[in-house]
Amino acid sequence: MPVLDRKQALQAMPILNQLITIERNAEGHAVLSLPRRRSPAVRLICKVFRLPPYKRIELDELGSCVVELCNGKNTVADIITEFAQRFRLNRRETEVSLLTYLSTLAKRGIIGFAVPRDSTR
Repeated sequence: MPVLDRKQALQAMPILNQLITIERNAEGHAVLSLPRRRSPAVRLICKVFRLPPYKRIELDELGSCVVELCNGKNTVADIITEFAQRFRLNRRETEVSLLTYLSTLAKRGIIGFAVPRDSTR
């Protein structure tokens, strides 16, 4: 995975993993359903404890907003701007927090990033 500088990271477009489904809870927040890993150990644990083949993650209002904006159309910079305006937050603090959150989502396989070709040169 290539390492991106700040400018390239802000131009990247986060995209939700196609294997993940989004539902809404009673408060209107996103509930993600992620398929579990298919390793033999995970299958055995799921069978023994009668776990479903997917894992559910309930997001709060802020997390729901971010995931909704990860549609492959918005750049990271667009998401930062929208989030800062919607929740009346300082842009710099929003940028630091959102970059960390997006990195966490990517590490968990919830999102990926589309990086424009010309930004990696």
